[in-house]
Amino acid sequence: MALLTQYASFFISPFGEKSVTDELNLFLRSHRIVNVEKKLIDGERGTGWVFIIEYGNDGGGKSAPNASQRIDYREVLSADEYALFDKLRELRKELAEKSSIPVYAVFTNDQLAGMVKKNPKTAKDLLSISGIGDARVKQYGEAFLNLFMAEQTGEASNETAEPAF
Repeated sequence: MALLTQYASFFISPFGEKSVTDELNLFLRSHRIVNVEKKLIDGERGTGWVFIIEYGNDGGGKSAPNASQRIDYREVLSADEYALFDKLRELRKELAEKSSIPVYAVFTNDQLAGMVKKNPKTAKDLLSISGIGDARVKQYGEAFLNLFMAEQTGEASNETAEPAF
């Protein structure tokens, strides 16, 4: 089934009830989160953080798939697309190891699959993929765009490009 994007918002005051924070944490744990935006505001309800949560829903009214319902990208992507997806995962792994962060902090599998489908040529193309924002594009975009360029020109690249941002 297609993943339908939905949104939820939470307002958390630094002086507010712990139950609101608990509600946000429960929501984050029980849904397939695509993106989280956080902004400090001073409004009618006081000063606090507004969290805009973009999350996926399978369209059947249920929350996101759990770990036992993971997507098998070999079934979703063609053989050529999966080969490129695998190269993107390798690049992601190298970048994550250099930064000592988990691989999903670079890009998620869904975002990598989105790249494969979109075949990005510019940073703007990367930004159009759900969940990818300016910070990730600045930090990792050049390396991934270089890989796509190398694939298009038929060059084999064994080195990870360092982003020049």
